[in-house]
Amino acid sequence: MNKNAYVLFTRVPVPNKVKTRLQSVLSGEEACEMQHAILLDCFVKFEDLKEQGIDLFLAYSDEGDPSQLLVDLPKSFNPFRQKGKTIGQRMDHAMTSLFTKGYEKVVLTGSDIPNLNSNTIKSAFEQMTDITFGPSSDGGYYLVGCNKHIELSRIFEKKIPWGEKDVLGETLKNLADYEVTLLPAIKDIDFPDDLKEIQHDLNDENFYFCQWLENNRGVLD
Repeated sequence: MNKNAYVLFTRVPVPNKVKTRLQSVLSGEEACEMQHAILLDCFVKFEDLKEQGIDLFLAYSDEGDPSQLLVDLPKSFNPFRQKGKTIGQRMDHAMTSLFTKGYEKVVLTGSDIPNLNSNTIKSAFEQMTDITFGPSSDGGYYLVGCNKHIELSRIFEKKIPWGEKDVLGETLKNLADYEVTLLPAIKDIDFPDDLKEIQHDLNDENFYFCQWLENNRGVLD
C-alpha cells in the first residue's frame, strides 16, 4: 500500500439519473452515454498515477446496475460503493474509509471534468499542506484533498449548501485555521453552455468524449 490515495467519485451512468441539467439538449440516454465516455477517458488518463506511488479508487453511486462500469474499470482501480444521503456525506465516507485503511493523504475528484489530467492530481498531493481544493466555474470544486489529521466534518459540514453557487466559499469559512491550497480553476459540465464551451479545450486525452461529441454533433449544433 502506498501513502497516497486518489478517488474518482462518480454516479453510475443511468439514463435520466446523470447530467439531468443537460436534458434540454440531450436525451437521458445521450447524457448517460456522454458520462460513460468521460469515465472511460478518466480510466485511461489517470492510470499512470499508480506509477507515481498513488493508489487508485473508484467510488460509485448506489443507483442503477454498476456491472458495465466495473467491467470497464482497469484492474489498477479499486471500486467501492458510496454511502450517505447528501454528496457531502458521500465524499466524507469515501475519504474516511481510505484514511481508516492507513493512507496519509487522499485526493478526490468528480468525474465530469474532461480537462482534468493526472498532472493536476499529482500537483494536489505535492502542494498539499493541510487541505487542497480545485475550484470549478460554478462556485463549487472539482477536487478536494487533505491529510489524515484534518477533521473531515469541517470540510463536509451539514450546513454547506450542496448544489448551490457558493459551496466552496461557504466551505472555506469553516477552514480559516487550516492552510488551504487552491489549484487553478477548471470547468466542469453541468449546463448546455458548458458542453459547448468545453469542446474548444479538448485534446488526445479526451478520446472517448471526442468520439461521443462527433457522434452527437447534430444534437449540439
